[in-house]
Amino acid sequence: MITDILDMGEKINLRGQVIVVGSGIAGSEVATHLARNGREVILLESGRGQFDPSIQALNNVNFTGKPHRKLDPDANYHRFLPPELRGTSRLRQFGGTSNIWTGKWKYLEPSQFGGRDWIPNSDWPIGFNDLLPYYHSAAKDYGFGDLEAEAMRPEIREFRAKLAEHGIRLSSFYWEEKPTRTAIRFGDEMRRSENLHVVLGATATELRLDDSRQRVTSVVCRSLEGKELIVEGEAIVLAMGALETARLLLSSDRQLPGGIGNAHDLVGRFYTDHLKHHTGKLWPGQLTQKYALQMQFKQKPRFCVCFSLDEATQREQKLLEHALYLKPIYEKSMEIVPGRPTARDNYGLVVAYRVNLAFEHVPHKESRLTLGTESDALGQRKLEVNWCFTDHDRHSLPKIVELLTHRVEESGLGTIEFGEELPCIENMTDAAHQMGTTRMASRPEEGVVDTNCCVFGTNNLYVAGSAVFPTGPSYSPTFTILALARRLGQHLLQKTPTKAVQMSK
Repeated sequence: MITDILDMGEKINLRGQVIVVGSGIAGSEVATHLARNGREVILLESGRGQFDPSIQALNNVNFTGKPHRKLDPDANYHRFLPPELRGTSRLRQFGGTSNIWTGKWKYLEPSQFGGRDWIPNSDWPIGFNDLLPYYHSAAKDYGFGDLEAEAMRPEIREFRAKLAEHGIRLSSFYWEEKPTRTAIRFGDEMRRSENLHVVLGATATELRLDDSRQRVTSVVCRSLEGKELIVEGEAIVLAMGALETARLLLSSDRQLPGGIGNAHDLVGRFYTDHLKHHTGKLWPGQLTQKYALQMQFKQKPRFCVCFSLDEATQREQKLLEHALYLKPIYEKSMEIVPGRPTARDNYGLVVAYRVNLAFEHVPHKESRLTLGTESDALGQRKLEVNWCFTDHDRHSLPKIVELLTHRVEESGLGTIEFGEELPCIENMTDAAHQMGTTRMASRPEEGVVDTNCCVFGTNNLYVAGSAVFPTGPSYSPTFTILALARRLGQHLLQKTPTKAVQMSK
């Protein structure tokens, strides 16, 4: 069932077994999984079916560090979207930010889980193998291609081996034909479900605790029209993205000074995105000419490749994770430069490749979110975002550019040109991948949630999404968000009885 908060009349209370806040990929995955398995679920979404600028404005933050991209009808980002959505990185609408993403699915690299001794705070308290079954099941259920089978395809194995000779790692991601939009994928199921009640236009503004201060009893929701709703449940899942999840925890400070889960002043800290540079070009070399078919970006669905310095180089040089993407520029879009080699794939003559570079940065405490003094239309304190960087970031980035440029040319992949400005923190953008504000850890002194994504200091409050990432990959985090959501869903099935068992008590 899907209703609007305004359609609930005089009713001011709802109750379910599990309350999920946020209808993006993480929230919809958890909510539908639990409902299919007999749990009573209430899914709360701030937005409505159509984009509403006044609701979207509740996302506004003040930047005290490096700013993010902004809503801009003329932006180069998301040109496939309606103008009113271009340039945004977070969306308040049924389906959440899944409504604007591009549909790229990639595993987190296994090397990122074990912790890298040259990068502080890079340990994950779970391993790659803890998530692998959930990567597999999600790929099957969502209809993704098999990334492991793709890695063993003869052409990819040969291409990877030739690059490895020059210290370059090749990896693959899967690009959907049509990006997963949760409002479309799960909309009909949600409308028909007897166990799932979706409430639109309901912005979560506060979490309320019982007398022990260890259990969340309810979520207070409000609409811009002035309607208030109190939603009670046995388990609460925050799937609102890294910024809004931290904001709600910090704002819920009437019973616990400093907010919920913040006994060690870690909520909002270790904020990370990845830096992105997208104005370079690669002129094809002999290796690119040979493997141009493997470097196509269309037609979707398809597997695509990306490149980075190998793990040995990263360890030896103490470098951060990064990814190099190459998008073909065809003859019809760019004139052939006399004397420069070209490549050919199934879609025409490739004159050059657009270079897109993405970089991880060091997770550190001072890159953080805090509550400011300015309020939004609901009277909630706005976030102040201090997205900032370390000396390690500033030393690692130019070294990566130098080594990649050299090795790409040495391997025969081609010649990279960045024009007058090499990539640097100042001329790079965010990548719309907010992560890390409620990081996962083994101990509350090191993070905000435990290995089951339960907020330390509580016994029924969970976080689903990239807010729990201890480190931020240099590519789309969505596959790992989905795998973690599936893992959390299984955990909650074990923690909550079916309706039949509950009613018999």
